[in-house]
Amino acid sequence: MRAIRIGIVWLLIGGLSTPALADDLRASATRAAERAAEQAAQSPKTTMPKAYLWTGSALFVGGMAVGLYGFLNNENGSLPEFGEAEATDKTLGTAGLVAAFAGGTVLFLGSRRAGQSPSLKFGPQGVTVAKTVRW
Repeated sequence: MRAIRIGIVWLLIGGLSTPALADDLRASATRAAERAAEQAAQSPKTTMPKAYLWTGSALFVGGMAVGLYGFLNNENGSLPEFGEAEATDKTLGTAGLVAAFAGGTVLFLGSRRAGQSPSLKFGPQGVTVAKTVRW
């Protein structure tokens, strides 16, 4: 079995390092990189609204910190060991994970709304709301 694995590895190394066989792989990788660059140039650059970014990031980081503290702090001065599940604060850890999930959801919704946020214009006649709808 060991000899078969060594043989397969040598065949892969030889196939990918031989210029006659690897040129097709190199050419397809170059084409894929060119296509990705074209798509990146054609797609509009939209950024996430700052309110979503900062709120989601704060909730996620704070929630993960509270969750880790709640699950790993056993008030003994060391990490919990087997059988010490009652020494940790499960409700605090669960609340931290829920807050982290909420932060991730806010970040996801902010990335989805990056180019879809309505614009408000304030003028002497009143407030105008402009919203673009795309299908």
